[in-house]
Amino acid sequence: MNSMLIRWSWRALQAAVIAIGVRTARAKDVECNGSNVCKNDAKCIKGTVAGKQMNLCICPPGFTGWDCSIAIDYCNRHCRSYSKDVPCQMALCNHGTCVNQPDYPFYSCNCGAFYTGKNCEIDYNPCSQAHTNPCEHGDCTFVRGTNQVLCQCHTGWTINRNQQFIKLNWNGVDIFVSPPCSGRIVLQNPQRSQRNHVGAKIVWYIVFFFSLALLLWMLGSMLYNYLARS
Repeated sequence: MNSMLIRWSWRALQAAVIAIGVRTARAKDVECNGSNVCKNDAKCIKGTVAGKQMNLCICPPGFTGWDCSIAIDYCNRHCRSYSKDVPCQMALCNHGTCVNQPDYPFYSCNCGAFYTGKNCEIDYNPCSQAHTNPCEHGDCTFVRGTNQVLCQCHTGWTINRNQQFIKLNWNGVDIFVSPPCSGRIVLQNPQRSQRNHVGAKIVWYIVFFFSLALLLWMLGSMLYNYLARS
């Protein structure tokens, strides 16, 4: 039962009638005579109020009113929230839809695709449980309204660049998942990387000086041939 709600029941109504009787009347557990006006198989008992005998109706579960003719509507009317700004639907079912029922507790909650629990108080989406996380090696964020899942990769992992958004079916609703973090980032050894850098510089210098020597030789040959023809 939702802790935010104080729900009226037939026992509470019966207690209220008895409490009134203690102050202003005497009620006897005696069935009424032919003037019984109680509806829906309610129990009618005789009571004396201010010296006048009258009939009192003890309503069965699911009904209320002085003659028990009103079906209890917890989802819209017969609930009392601690906050006046919170309607019965939200007080009972939080993020779901309240549906009246004929049997105790006289209501049920339709939680939809993304909530669960008796009162729809628990998140239920691909990101709410570790074993349903579609991001693999990343943190999962579910965006309500657009039904999207965004992945933020853990250290050492990256998204698969060749993979596009994935469409999944979650409780009958399509959701779209960004590329999962399935690519491992390979980190080089710093010393090995430094050695590779030094080796690359040596090769660059060798190529540079060889190219410079070749250029000077070609210029020298051209100058020699020119002088020889002169």
